[in-house]
Amino acid sequence: MDEILTASQVADLLQIHPRTVYKLVKQGSIPGRKFGGGWRFSKHEVLSMITRQNVRQTLQSRVAEER
Repeated sequence: MDEILTASQVADLLQIHPRTVYKLVKQGSIPGRKFGGGWRFSKHEVLSMITRQNVRQTLQSRVAEER
């Protein structure tokens, strides 16, 4: 079962300020859901998002190096 995280836990996981988590979720950069009085995040989705961004950046760097 997937672990559900609070904004503070996501901030700790990503080593960013909690306010940055809220900015990123409002931009759509981090998948989250409003539940009750706060935001909740799927740990699996957050980690997948990070992995996709890292792969994309790596591929872009390699393409730039080949030019």
